[in-house]
Amino acid sequence: MSEIPPRLKDRSWRVVRALRAGLLVVLAGLILAVAASYGRREGRQTDITLSPVPVRSGAEGSVVDQSEQFEIAGSREGRPAFVLRARTVAGFTGDRKTLEGVALTLFDETGGAITVRGSRGQFDPAARRAQLSGDIEVEASDGLSLRTGTLFYDSDRDVIFTADDIAFSAPALQGSGRGLNYLVGQRQLKIPDRVVLEMRSEAVGQPVTATAGDLVADLEASTVTLTDTVRIGRGGDVLESHYVKITLDGETRDVREIHAYGDVRAQLAAGPDGTPGEIRAETLHGRFGGATRELEEVEASGGCRFASGDLTSRSQFARLRKTEDLLELRGEPVVFGPRDRIAAQEIDLHPAARTLQARGDVRTVSTGGEGAPGFGGGSAVSFQAGLLHADHAARRAVYSGGARGWQEGNSLQAESITLDEAARQLRATTRVVARFSERVADAGRPAAPPLVTVLSADNLIMDETRGMALFRGNVRMTRRDASLTAEAMDATLEDVDGRRSVSRIEARGSVAARQGGSYGTARLAEYRRREDVLILRDDEGLAEVVDSATGRSMRGRALTFNLAEETILGETAGGGRTWITLPPDDRKPRAGEPQTPR
Repeated sequence: MSEIPPRLKDRSWRVVRALRAGLLVVLAGLILAVAASYGRREGRQTDITLSPVPVRSGAEGSVVDQSEQFEIAGSREGRPAFVLRARTVAGFTGDRKTLEGVALTLFDETGGAITVRGSRGQFDPAARRAQLSGDIEVEASDGLSLRTGTLFYDSDRDVIFTADDIAFSAPALQGSGRGLNYLVGQRQLKIPDRVVLEMRSEAVGQPVTATAGDLVADLEASTVTLTDTVRIGRGGDVLESHYVKITLDGETRDVREIHAYGDVRAQLAAGPDGTPGEIRAETLHGRFGGATRELEEVEASGGCRFASGDLTSRSQFARLRKTEDLLELRGEPVVFGPRDRIAAQEIDLHPAARTLQARGDVRTVSTGGEGAPGFGGGSAVSFQAGLLHADHAARRAVYSGGARGWQEGNSLQAESITLDEAARQLRATTRVVARFSERVADAGRPAAPPLVTVLSADNLIMDETRGMALFRGNVRMTRRDASLTAEAMDATLEDVDGRRSVSRIEARGSVAARQGGSYGTARLAEYRRREDVLILRDDEGLAEVVDSATGRSMRGRALTFNLAEETILGETAGGGRTWITLPPDDRKPRAGEPQTPR
């Protein structure tokens, strides 16, 4: 081959250089067009400036599709919009432009910046998208950083996204997951699968850990939303739900509030008494506060259920103030103890102290054990009142506001009734009425009604250890058609068929008795249930009975009313006996009983 003339050789070299420079300009223009698409289309176009591109000198072959060390910068409305740097810009893959050693920095309206770095990259001008791959690193000026394998940037939607596994961190926040959507302008981050999250507090050492199927973090509003089988825990507190929204403190990034929806279950750490608690509901709202950012208040609604130790509750709404050890139950609340059921319009429960206050149409039922004081242990004991104060630890309950308790045929009502199981006492005050019923064995009348003994007084103390019921102040007893009044009565109690029954009564102070049309007075009186007799006593022989139907009267040391046979037997000071048969008298006299003249 003949030697190329120097002039022709020089001309060919200049053509190559010109072509190379022209291709570089065209390539740079295409890259600038893609970079200019950063942001939404409806926004103003970005002004582009191109830094000088160094050109290697010397003959290095006919490489015309590669440049090195370049920078593209853009601005929007006078503020920086983006900066694109690459170590190498290679040629074309179809319509896409390939890059190596890529660094893309995006600026938002507030001056914050996000830098994306990758080993390799591609720009697609037609789709207005960029793809980076190979050890992707994302860093934001507010502290957010992210690592993944492949990342896409869509300039139309202003979003960064990937389907690969990611690991991310932010101030007081770090985690991992699969997939990512990050809205640059709105500063919202979404991870659609396999979310693992950890939030650390500056105030306390224990972090908040969370797992979920989906996460949306709004960095502007300082909120994190988790969905699809969510589990959050810190220390002994655990929350499980289908949907959870966490609000962080804008400055410290500590957890401030938690909202949970859908089959919520919250396991609460043990309180001062060492007993943990549990809350179940349809929705739950928790607030954190104090120097240590501990859980202070929880509000739950929809099928609420709370459990702590051997106490459980049900209600439509519940508010737990953990620092005050107060659980407020509203909406048909019911509390269950080991042997008790308590229902009311409102119930305030102190789980750690094991006390409660119930208000409005209070109804309770107790079963098993030795029974409530004053009642037998054979069957359930029920109470009704306007207000209840109960101390499960002290085994004491106070019913007030028209209180009433009953067990089968026995009942007690008063303005206030106090049950002290530790002392085995019942105390009732103001307008006390006690009813004791007993079954009557009558072969001729299989369905005979029970005999009822009613005692009323101003105050009552039932002492189970002594087997006594002490009635004080304006005491009155009625049985059949007989009555007895006195200033005080002491009743001896016994257990009959699992119920309390009165076996004996002693009355003193201004004693007065009546049966039918007969009236009697004495200093003392005694009632015996088995004999069904009422005895008026006066050691000085001043006990007196007057029969209003006949006008007869008698005095003596002891006057006995036979309530079943409607007779009165008088015992005089000299030891004599006198009978009075109360009218009407349709029966035959007993043997040895004198006829009563009519």
